[in-house]
Amino acid sequence: METNVIESKNNYAYILEGENIFNTLLVDEDDLIENADGILDCPFDGVLRKYKLTLRDLNEMKTTKLLFVKLEGEKTIVLNTICLNLNM
Repeated sequence: METNVIESKNNYAYILEGENIFNTLLVDEDDLIENADGILDCPFDGVLRKYKLTLRDLNEMKTTKLLFVKLEGEKTIVLNTICLNLNM
């Protein structure tokens, strides 16, 4: 399984999981928002644009899951999970 991590000082990221991938897209603190329920979030479309990626790219990478995480030293805390392998 291939792993790509982009270096940054940030503490939040999206992790893309798939058949043969595990990529980490770090989130800028400026992109974090607190939603109406007081839960920290980050619009994924903005993160994709910063990394010059599209939803088509995620499909080609066979991404099956997105994890919005907080990185604390050696710990990764999952804040939200989005499954992309749904049959409709």
